[in-house]
Amino acid sequence: MSTCVAIAVITFRRPALLRGLLTSLQAQELPADADYSIRIVVVDNDADGSAARVLEEFGEGTPYPIESVVEAEPGIPFARERSVELCWNDDALVFVDDDEVAPPGWLATLLKAWESTGADVVTGPVKGNLPAGAPAWNHYSDVHDSTGRHTTGEELRKAYTNNTLVSRRVYHAVTPGFHPAFRYTGSSDLHFFLRVHRAGFRIVWCEEACIAEDVPVGRTTLAWLVRRAFRSGSGDTISRLLIRPGAISYVLVLAYASARVISAFGLALAGLLLGRKTHLLKAVRRFFSGVGSLAGIVGINHDEYRERHGSADGGGAVRGDLDGGEEPGAADVAAQGDASLADHPDARLP
Repeated sequence: MSTCVAIAVITFRRPALLRGLLTSLQAQELPADADYSIRIVVVDNDADGSAARVLEEFGEGTPYPIESVVEAEPGIPFARERSVELCWNDDALVFVDDDEVAPPGWLATLLKAWESTGADVVTGPVKGNLPAGAPAWNHYSDVHDSTGRHTTGEELRKAYTNNTLVSRRVYHAVTPGFHPAFRYTGSSDLHFFLRVHRAGFRIVWCEEACIAEDVPVGRTTLAWLVRRAFRSGSGDTISRLLIRPGAISYVLVLAYASARVISAFGLALAGLLLGRKTHLLKAVRRFFSGVGSLAGIVGINHDEYRERHGSADGGGAVRGDLDGGEEPGAADVAAQGDASLADHPDARLP
């Protein structure tokens, strides 16, 4: 029997971007001897079902069938969890973002890495295509690479849902996968994959399975860099405290956060003495990541996805969008009265 693989996409009111992604997915070719059954699952997080207009363009005759549903509950974790439910009987699912474009050979490379390594999770890089006129610092920074830089075959402790294959045995074991506490803040994928690694599953990097995304103008500013660094640090802390609550975890994350803040000053000094802008940029990111890590200890995070600043499709502010931003605020990590939180296996913060 063929190995069934589903490509899972969540989307919210970004029709042009979704169209570009689906076009690139339908163009993927597999070797003639590859015994795979591929399908695409789209979860529209817009209660109005606005993605339907785009999905109608990919009807009969496309190489890979598309199944779509509407997840009316706003927030990334709910859409991702619905994706897992729809892919429950597939042998693996591949998470990609709706603002990405898959180059030729991407899917074949990812599947080959899964076969050759026997890994439970295979993840690869995301290449950010900068808009014209982006400030110079964007070009020599890896700020738009959320996965960091690794070598093929390297085993990792975490991954994200922007370019990652997950074997069925993983999402059957680590369930529920995506925590409602991260509804608008992001990091529900980090929290999930930290738990995946903790459960003993192997996460392997494949440098050749690269996917691309267009970076919006709004993400090329230093203000965005600061907010993203803060959110990243806070999300990391909250994830770890949810996974392993207790005094020891608080001490560890406090030590980690403090070390990041202190090391940021060392990087800044080195950058000034050596005249290296990359060092200065890393210092800024590390400092605000450390500050975010400290804020996460008391449950403060940055609601990056609560409202849209203005997407590539030119839309206005929309509550609950997946491309937005708001000032830092308190995350609902301790909302014990919320049934969806209370039912989660690691939903409690002491």
